[in-house]
Amino acid sequence: MATAELFGNATDINSIVSALTASANSNDVLFLVVFGALVFMMQWGFMMLEGGQVRKKNVNNVMMKNVADWLIGCISFLFIGYVLTTSLDLSSFTAWWGKIFSTSSFLVDNGLELATWFFGLVFAATAATIASGGVAERMKLKSYLIASAIITGILYPLFVFIGPWGSEIISFHDYAGSLNVHALGGFLALGLIIALGPRIGRYVKGKAVPMPGHNIPMAMSGAFILAIGWYGFNVGSSLAVNEISGLVAATTTLAMAGGGLGALLASKKDVLFTPNGLVAGLVAICAGTDIVSPIAALIIGIIAGVQVPLVFKFLEKKGIDDVCGVVSVHGTAGVIGAILAGVFGTTLLGGSGDVNLVNQIIAAGVVIIYGTGFGLLLGKGIGYFTDGIRVSAEEEQLGLDLAEHNLSAYPEDD
Repeated sequence: MATAELFGNATDINSIVSALTASANSNDVLFLVVFGALVFMMQWGFMMLEGGQVRKKNVNNVMMKNVADWLIGCISFLFIGYVLTTSLDLSSFTAWWGKIFSTSSFLVDNGLELATWFFGLVFAATAATIASGGVAERMKLKSYLIASAIITGILYPLFVFIGPWGSEIISFHDYAGSLNVHALGGFLALGLIIALGPRIGRYVKGKAVPMPGHNIPMAMSGAFILAIGWYGFNVGSSLAVNEISGLVAATTTLAMAGGGLGALLASKKDVLFTPNGLVAGLVAICAGTDIVSPIAALIIGIIAGVQVPLVFKFLEKKGIDDVCGVVSVHGTAGVIGAILAGVFGTTLLGGSGDVNLVNQIIAAGVVIIYGTGFGLLLGKGIGYFTDGIRVSAEEEQLGLDLAEHNLSAYPEDD
């Protein structure tokens, strides 16, 4: 096709360059919006996965926490979080605030900067919503909203700033967020869980008492919804059409399979650990999905899946009441995935070689300390400045659906 046909009446070089730039911007905007929408769909997956794993008297409440993560995250990431991922300079914030009250700054590049903001937002909201499953059935909604706003507006963006997506203060490889998103969310949850304490009746005379979820098929459906969204999460992390990778799609798929298989075997065919293991495999592969071989991805997934029931039961014995197993599915799976990226990413084991194992281990240690420490501080701090982060014993026994929302998830059963 001739240049004149491609660009109409544009015959001078400036017009051609402008047309090419507009076309490239449009492609990248479409890419970020479509793949971002896939990641956004993961909020639905979390709602279903967590909703199925809680007792029926708390279904509405845990789903409301997932909805609220998105609503609050849109605002906190707009005003604070987006800029904080790349800068601590006050002038950067004032410049951004000056832009968002007008359209003029966003029309020249097809809104590419806003598409980038949207793609960052869906990742931030994912980090926050991970915590909702761990603190389910006993945390006040208003306290959770405060925690969610701080996570999406400050704690997640600040960790991105010190990691490979920001200023590279810590140099480690994390292509799609095994550490930056999932391990961070999982260990923030651990800190909040410790601050809250276990549910009433969860431990009797020091022995754990099972409190099974009310709808396992719902939880299993949520895991597969998450899996679909994960292709946006991992493949979309190329951030541009011309950088998209089939290797990432393949390693994501094989780690998913490995995670489910590993958990199935380690848990002796448990119908809840298995889908959670599938998710753990997806979490683990995020870090090295672009630098490891397909077979390595399968192995990484298996290891991540096997550890899910083991870590969950270990924490249970320690008196840590993680309702939906988010610490093992996201926290330790993310850490394991990041470290294994440093192993299988080496050329010796078929990887691309663009990784340093020592740096991966250091970064994993940092996220454990950062996440758990700030999660505990967040829980204690919110409780100190408010009337506590936990509902009353009477409200907990009644169920948070009625206590906080005046509506059961299954009103006909009432």
